[in-house]
Amino acid sequence: MMQGQVIRVIAGFYDIESKGVEYRTRARGNLRNEGISPVVGDIVNFEPNGFLNEVCERKNSLVRPKVANVDQAIIITSLKEPKYSSLLLDKFLAIIEFNNIKPIIVFTKADLTDETHLEEYKVQGYDAFEISNPNELGFETLRGIFKDKLSVFTGQTGAGKSTTINSLAGLNIKTQEISKALGRGKHTTRVVEIIDWFGGKLIDTPGFSSLEFNLTKLELAHSYQDFRSLSRECKFRTCIHNKEKICAVKYAAEDGKISKQRYENYLKLLEEAKNE
Repeated sequence: MMQGQVIRVIAGFYDIESKGVEYRTRARGNLRNEGISPVVGDIVNFEPNGFLNEVCERKNSLVRPKVANVDQAIIITSLKEPKYSSLLLDKFLAIIEFNNIKPIIVFTKADLTDETHLEEYKVQGYDAFEISNPNELGFETLRGIFKDKLSVFTGQTGAGKSTTINSLAGLNIKTQEISKALGRGKHTTRVVEIIDWFGGKLIDTPGFSSLEFNLTKLELAHSYQDFRSLSRECKFRTCIHNKEKICAVKYAAEDGKISKQRYENYLKLLEEAKNE
């Protein structure tokens, strides 16, 4: 028995990497009977003769794309074209943090505007970067965050995911040619797969990874790291930081420890969240 990581799922086959070697396997019938479907990123036990026997416990998972054991999510957020939206960014942060994944915020198109939101998120404890594709501002620093991590890109549609990947890889080519230049197979761009990426691994997705917001109100209330730590001081464990009288998160918003915009965004997302 060997252990490895699922790096690709194609038509019922699970490609597993173990100690630098790839193995193509099929799942044992007992996994199907138990309703277990291995996904990209899973750590699995398998036999080199072609059978995947067991999926190890996941530290986290996402539904779209279907991936597991992600270390960090790179949230691509445009400062202009499309217009910057703190509400959309905070929505992505809620989903990612609830799933126990470290968020890293990357503001793109910094060359198109003097607007900046870097410090307001850094002061809240987030790793945040600004980049500009034309002059490669910030790319050298950004390349250093991937070492020994399994990363995935997500964020705002039109914010420049493909262009950012292109520039990070040092490719001065059309975005549709990125797959070929990065050595991906002709047919693999339609599947989720793990590729080597600046000393770490990147979950490469066929389209832009737009995460689904399906949190309950209580899950949202405990998603943000700063809200989570403050909520220990709330009177009720089921506090959703809205109309409760004794609420540490509300007090922090009133005192300016949590920004007014962030709390207002939270209340808007609370309306969108499910009751249970």
